[in-house]
Amino acid sequence: MDDGERDELAPYRIESEEEAARRRLSSIEAGRRKAGLLGAAAAGAMLGIRDVYEGPPKEDDMEIVSESSGEPGDIDRDGIRVTVGETDVWAPPVLDRDPNRQA
Repeated sequence: MDDGERDELAPYRIESEEEAARRRLSSIEAGRRKAGLLGAAAAGAMLGIRDVYEGPPKEDDMEIVSESSGEPGDIDRDGIRVTVGETDVWAPPVLDRDPNRQA
């Protein structure tokens, strides 16, 4: 991976790390709300044990691929039609569905 590709992925890696930090902090705060200082310490210890047991987080190389032959359709308005193998599948638009009808 060259520096140009690494620079493109930097925002995604930062967002991923920030999300992991938010989850860790949320777990510790939940422990503090439930059991005070001892709960926060226990939550932090459990996160530490998890990190030791599972090892450092793996940095998977993110691959951003976007290929399209045109503009995406609006499946809520138009429905969706897909062919899977030799079977054609169609779902009506969300706007046409009756919420009181049971399938």
